[in-house]
Amino acid sequence: MSTQLFHVLPEMTLPVSGIKHDAGTHVTTQIIPAFPFMYWPSDKPCEPLNMYLLDIAHEVTGDSLKTYAAELSHLVRYCGEKDVGIENLTNADIHELSKELQEERSHRHPLERARNDNTVRGILSRTIRFLLWYQETFILLLRTPLIGEQKVSPQITVKRVKNDQSRGNNRQIEYFYTHAAMPSSESREPKRPIARPIIEDIQRCIYRLSILEERSARFIQRHGNDRDLLLAQLEYMRARRAFMIWMMMRTGLRPSELVQMSVKDHENILTTKTLKIPTKKRRKVTAPMRRLPILLDAATVVYRYLLSRTAYCDALRKAGSEPAPGTAFFLTLEGEPIKKTSLEKDFERLAAQAGYKGVQACLSMFRHRFITYEVTVHLKEFIYKSGKSRQMMTDIDYESILKRVAAKTGHGSVQSLWNYIDLAWEELGVWTLTDKALARLQAFDQLFTDGLLLKHELESSGKRLPKELQPFLDRLGEILAPAKQHIDGHDPLAKT
Repeated sequence: MSTQLFHVLPEMTLPVSGIKHDAGTHVTTQIIPAFPFMYWPSDKPCEPLNMYLLDIAHEVTGDSLKTYAAELSHLVRYCGEKDVGIENLTNADIHELSKELQEERSHRHPLERARNDNTVRGILSRTIRFLLWYQETFILLLRTPLIGEQKVSPQITVKRVKNDQSRGNNRQIEYFYTHAAMPSSESREPKRPIARPIIEDIQRCIYRLSILEERSARFIQRHGNDRDLLLAQLEYMRARRAFMIWMMMRTGLRPSELVQMSVKDHENILTTKTLKIPTKKRRKVTAPMRRLPILLDAATVVYRYLLSRTAYCDALRKAGSEPAPGTAFFLTLEGEPIKKTSLEKDFERLAAQAGYKGVQACLSMFRHRFITYEVTVHLKEFIYKSGKSRQMMTDIDYESILKRVAAKTGHGSVQSLWNYIDLAWEELGVWTLTDKALARLQAFDQLFTDGLLLKHELESSGKRLPKELQPFLDRLGEILAPAKQHIDGHDPLAKT
């Protein structure tokens, strides 16, 4: 059931409409960066699904089309294996599909389900949307409806539900459909900002994995045909992972933006002191650029990573490989641009190796950490300057705060940031006691990172740490332990 039934085609340019003028014909085209071409289990093209994805392509962003194709693969496989046409589906088929989705076991962990109930609901919801489109596009009005509410006696009975999302000055009313075969939704703990102890443990893990002597004999034997190249790989992986964590902590950018950053835009980073980040989620083929000014010490971190990237490409060439890095910031071990999914999976592996297997820890939680901090800081500043209390705040006040944050995070609308206002108010009550502690801990974050880097550089050069510096990192933790114990119980950046 889980095998995808599509392959991704490269960028497509399709004509959408044409208007004939006296001066000639004007043709409007649509560019689809990556189109998931779907096929039946028999390997024949699945024309209805491909038509549907083409029809909605202009409404979606990023990898959404591939997500929809993955969700609809389950319906396509079901129809192919059961030999039932889309127009002949009934309530019984939807119940059977739902049962199979719920009972399927994980390939990696046979004792666990392949997906939870919320994922099953999402797949069935996407299936319903497609069937509604299919009916509107292909089903004759004279025949029995394929899908609809009970009053029209359809083959598949769904219920239309109103979802009223009102926040700020905008009132958004949306409708969605449910089916009796859908399992009950699971209440999930909302994703919180990633905790500081988790970040520090992952940073230690990154350092530990870069030391050849720390790796298993099996690992060394498997990768040890060229020892110099192996050492170069370990060093680059350390640099890439450490820089990824640094970027996520300080910019709150999306992983999809991280992998699309261009080296060419940062060749003179020490002079420009500006990060250029492509803004995703804007339904544009070329992501608009947002610029974040940084200080010289931060620019030095970027410059240092780019040196590591160049050194690794040189090591690959010396070993007889032909890397093709292009302008991508982050590279695979083969020296090619890394995909977003690979970067995310690499972080998941790091979290597991750092002792957080089964714990909610992903790259998007860095974005929550950054946004939570930004909203709280801006709200605190606004209250200080305006003298307003919570009861005096208006939607216009909140929107002015969120617009400033959105300029940094790349949000096209402030509506998706409203929940951070609630979180900021929860935390604001303790900030008068924690401002100094937070400032100390922010400095500690950088000092901790720099300490690991210093230790790595000294040991890589074959030198031992001076005896008085050996317990350097542990001593730092002891010095700031009282502040950490105080703020970790209140600071929005420290919650799991």
